[in-house]
Amino acid sequence: RESVPVKALVMASVSKSPLFILYGSATGNAEHIAKDLAATYAGIISNPDSKTYFNSVECYELDQYKKKCSNFWETEPAPGTKHGVLVVSSTTGNADPPENASRFFRYIKRKTTVDSMP
Repeated sequence: RESVPVKALVMASVSKSPLFILYGSATGNAEHIAKDLAATYAGIISNPDSKTYFNSVECYELDQYKKKCSNFWETEPAPGTKHGVLVVSSTTGNADPPENASRFFRYIKRKTTVDSMP
């Protein structure tokens, strides 16, 4: 059985990419919840004694996912790490996505997306 250096175990317990909190909101409720979650997580990671998996948090509208997240998601995460995303969204009308989530919704809905999804 191979031994794993302690340093390798420590590196695998922290992600190099931030935790992304993406929201789709028509009235502002989902946006408020997402920003509150991001502020809460930022408060936790600002404590020097906290042991968190993600060293930073970023909060954006769902339609900004390509512009803001793709740089991180295009590369495979280091062994033992993952990319993090939390989606907070409301619906409008007859369970339609909010306007600021329509591009993301179409991207997820495409059948060709499955192989390239993060």
